Amino acid sequence: MNRRVWIKQIAIVGGAILLIPACQDDRGAISLKLKFIRISDKEESLLSGVVETIIPETGTYGAKKLNLYHFLLKMMDDCYDDKQQEIYVKGLRQLNNYSREQAGNSFNKLTHSDKLTILRSIEKGKSIEDLKYFLAETRKWVIKGYNTSEYFMTKIIPYELVPSRFHVCVKIFSVS
Repeated sequence: MNRRVWIKQIAIVGGAILLIPACQDDRGAISLKLKFIRISDKEESLLSGVVETIIPETGTYGAKKLNLYHFLLKMMDDCYDDKQQEIYVKGLRQLNNYSREQAGNSFNKLTHSDKLTILRSIEKGKSIEDLKYFLAETRKWVIKGYNTSEYFMTKIIPYELVPSRFHVCVKIFSVS
């Protein structure tokens, strides 16, 4: 075997061995491709639980079924600067710890009424500022996303471009 070919092959294999750990990520993959925000699949699941608590599924679709947490993450990823994104993700990560302190369990394992109690205590109490910011931004974008979703604009309140009909020949008043 030629020595140059052997050295070249050793270099390629060595480079591949060094590259493989860099390609592996210990976090699970989330269902949405984001440019700047890095969250795990568990954090995505937590966010979907928060979103479903804000607009639950009743007789109509809930926020989770409409995937509003994807809309929310995309808006945070595209429209906010690095500092705001960092604060938002910190707040998301602090939610489970806060939930364990207040209710003794992680957020997604609580009942709907307990989840509402936790979210109200964050909003009204003296909780961590990152957590308050997270909840305020989540609520704002979830409501905006729900109100502008195709489902809402076609099934709940059908959207009309012009809110009234045009009637050509209609008597407005009569002269007696």
